[in-house]
Amino acid sequence: MLTTCENVDFELKLAEFKINGYVVFEDMIPHETIDRINAAFMPLLEHVQERETEVAAVETGDVRTGLGRQQFTNRYTLTIPWMPPFADPTIYEHPVILEFLDRYWRADDYVVTCYHSNNPCPGSEMQPWHRDTGLARYIPHVGLEICPVVGVKFPLADTSAENGSIEVLPSTQYLADPKLEDRYKDVLVRGHFPSAHRLNLKKGSMWVQDVRMLHRGTPNRSAHARPEMVVCYCRSWFSITQNVDVPPAAYDALSERGKKLLRRRNIADWT
Repeated sequence: MLTTCENVDFELKLAEFKINGYVVFEDMIPHETIDRINAAFMPLLEHVQERETEVAAVETGDVRTGLGRQQFTNRYTLTIPWMPPFADPTIYEHPVILEFLDRYWRADDYVVTCYHSNNPCPGSEMQPWHRDTGLARYIPHVGLEICPVVGVKFPLADTSAENGSIEVLPSTQYLADPKLEDRYKDVLVRGHFPSAHRLNLKKGSMWVQDVRMLHRGTPNRSAHARPEMVVCYCRSWFSITQNVDVPPAAYDALSERGKKLLRRRNIADWT
């Protein structure tokens, strides 16, 4: 049975998120939806793998055939094209996610600012501990109670220690000591941090991440890639330079809530 708003304890989930820096919702996306996305995504990933033979700082290519880069050895990032089957309103307008965000931000003025993917492939290595934001540098010594941007992520397969599940260090989202920002690679590897653990997620799950929480990708020792999609949501006044490219016809077909979520889109010319 899929998760609905009626069977979620939102107050508990909000407490988990605020304390841990992440929260997991299981049974959110039908497996057949995940399988359609995976079937369309794998050719894009394979194209980027064939083309990007060296680690690079910038994604290259055409978003419709594979806009991406090799971020670390055998670990690739790709931008997802806003087209079917990827741009599925049952995912980016999932009522559980939107209700959670409405309650977390106590507002509904947020927008979608990215649709991306992280892909450890066979032979990938351990990622350094990191955040997905520079807020600790921009606002030093201030652990904001509410983060203005979150990532909503969903794997395209079950994740495990074998295929490189994400490792998280809960409750680090409030750490804002700029003197530590360049030392995590050393401190977190040599020190004792027993709360660090893997998120071994079931296919169909979605998890919401406070982008300030420290985390890292782990080696993929399986024979297959482990793709994970991420939709970024942020308050409308934050991160005004990052937006999703949406073709005009795709925007016109959106629901009213979808148009509100993507009102800050870039107009894509894919002709």
